Amino acid sequence: MAPTKKELILAGLVLLAAPLFVEIALRVGRVQFDPQLYGPDRELGWVLRRDASGLVTTETNQYVHINGHGFHDRERSYDKPENTIRVAVLGNSWTEALQVAVEKNYCSVVEKELTARHCFGERRVEVLNFGVAGYSTAQELLTLRQEVWKYHPDLVLVALSPARDIANNVRELNNAVDPERSPYFVYRGDKLVEDESFRSLVALQPRQIVLQNANYQMNQRVRVLQAITAMQRFGKIRIAMASVKDRAEKSGVENLEFMIYEPPTLPAMRAAWSVTEGLLLEIRGEVKEHGAELRIVTLATRPQVIPDIERRAELMRKLGVQDLSYADRRIKEFGEREGIPVTNLGPALSAYAKAHQVYLNGFNEKNYGAGHWNETGHRAAGEAIAADLCAAAQNNLPLATVEH
Repeated sequence: MAPTKKELILAGLVLLAAPLFVEIALRVGRVQFDPQLYGPDRELGWVLRRDASGLVTTETNQYVHINGHGFHDRERSYDKPENTIRVAVLGNSWTEALQVAVEKNYCSVVEKELTARHCFGERRVEVLNFGVAGYSTAQELLTLRQEVWKYHPDLVLVALSPARDIANNVRELNNAVDPERSPYFVYRGDKLVEDESFRSLVALQPRQIVLQNANYQMNQRVRVLQAITAMQRFGKIRIAMASVKDRAEKSGVENLEFMIYEPPTLPAMRAAWSVTEGLLLEIRGEVKEHGAELRIVTLATRPQVIPDIERRAELMRKLGVQDLSYADRRIKEFGEREGIPVTNLGPALSAYAKAHQVYLNGFNEKNYGAGHWNETGHRAAGEAIAADLCAAAQNNLPLATVEH
């Protein structure tokens, strides 16, 4: 028997009321969802949303606020204050550091250390954090061109994460949640040029960006939409993880990040190294053109800072390598050839973890040794970087001269 008109109306009212009841239940239960911190961008693929905030629970519970210019940093003015040294730091999620409070991340530690030691006499020091999760060296170059110069920095630090940045500079190996959304640079002959094909994605069309931003505004007000977004985000991450695992298996390795511990054999990895070095030269040219100085800082990888030496040795045996410093050495030698000073954090942080028998990654017994730096890791990294910069300043050398 076909439903009556009254039954259809009743069914429609139930369907309309269901989301309202769910909304009320979520609010009464004070259910919180991680905020939408990232939005679409036609030049960079994605950016941090200006003034976005909320509780991030991925690795540990941390309240996050993005500043008015779209970075995980204190509020900064474009105009540089008088009698001030400004340091701009480019990087990915290790620099963005959503897992710790802004005043505890390594950029803040560097700022405090340089100020406390009076490394630049009576001049103030500001260390500006331009890190964004998932960014490759290509996106860091574009961020430098489009955003960083507005702040008139004296020194640019490229915080290079060897475990991620090198592979992420080629589409085949990029382990971002959506690798197709990343901008890439490719060689045409001997010239490195931007591959702008990612801008043809539907999600990056101007009208779609407007709709996504409108959806974000609505999402901020409706818990049901937040729940749907959280489920979609979880699904995308699971798909991305499966894709990364599949690419690793096809490449003949357990983990794509392990490919940096020996000379590249795969064509894609050789291309990744070549593009990475080319991008660093592009950054060097930009920095020189703007009268600033440049330093590369290679961030320590998780295996390098395992406090248990036996566990570290076991991993090296498994990988078939004598040490875990191939990427550090290669970048250091590249810097020496090209006149770019390099700070390798691996040795300093490895020694710290061993001496204190502490994990610099992870936040509890379930994830120690995994994930991003905790407060101890950020403090150790910031102190090591500050020591190099301070030594250069106190020896009346250019800011980027002393090598660690």
